[in-house]
Amino acid sequence: MKDTSSFLDLALDDSMGFDPLGAFDDDVEEDAEEVTGGYLGTPHTDVPAPVVDTRPAPERIADLFSAMAPRRRTLLGMITFCAAPQTTDALDAEVDRLQTDNFSVYSPASLANLLERAGALARVTADGEPYPEGDPEPVLVEVDGVSYYEAGEAPEVCWLATEDGAAYAEADKPLDRLTNLLAEDAKYATIYERILGLTAQDAGASMPTINEAVDNDELLKSPRLYAPHFIDKLEKCDAVEWRDKSWRITEVGRAGQRIVADLVAAQAAPEPEAQADKGAETGETTADAQ
Repeated sequence: MKDTSSFLDLALDDSMGFDPLGAFDDDVEEDAEEVTGGYLGTPHTDVPAPVVDTRPAPERIADLFSAMAPRRRTLLGMITFCAAPQTTDALDAEVDRLQTDNFSVYSPASLANLLERAGALARVTADGEPYPEGDPEPVLVEVDGVSYYEAGEAPEVCWLATEDGAAYAEADKPLDRLTNLLAEDAKYATIYERILGLTAQDAGASMPTINEAVDNDELLKSPRLYAPHFIDKLEKCDAVEWRDKSWRITEVGRAGQRIVADLVAAQAAPEPEAQADKGAETGETTADAQ
């Protein structure tokens, strides 16, 4: 093995008078910004300038909710909760409550920052005024006849929903989404009715219980579908929620029960033509029936 100790000794010998970190100090002004060579020698700074999203807030908010679909209810709950200024501690506690049965790797602070960047929440003071930027003004104090300045104390950070954030939350209509879903999926009305009925029980319903109740239904054979497909759709409409280790119906879901009951009843009712054919077979006329 080649001995490199003599080379290292020379490289580290102070008597050589060479400082590898300061060899080129004379060529750079003290206050100059450090620049490194980029692709094809194009100079660039070590820290790139942050990218600022200049799109309108409603567009940024919509994109955030699209990207964070599994956190939609939590994010909406945060906006609604901040209709009035809320302290960071209060908002953290509310997020913990919202996520009690829906664990997330996102901390309350991370979610608040995402909503702030999207333009749905804003940092304010306790009285709802915009939070001051920069360091607080120093305060002149006097102790034993000696006056001096102390660092000012920053006001407590509070969170408030912006107009755009409040408008987005107001426009969210889960019952409308559920109504549209049930109209589009009318073929599976009996499946939805069964699932909503199970989740309406006092103890809710476990996933195995729901699977057993619907997975073998002839309606789901072609195309082959399973209970989680329908649970996912109902959850996105806020009709059911996972709480206390079971699926439970919500107020939106209870309204959906009435809608789906009408769909099932309409499907069970004979068509007018079928009624007429039946009357012809028995020789019964409309007048006779009356």
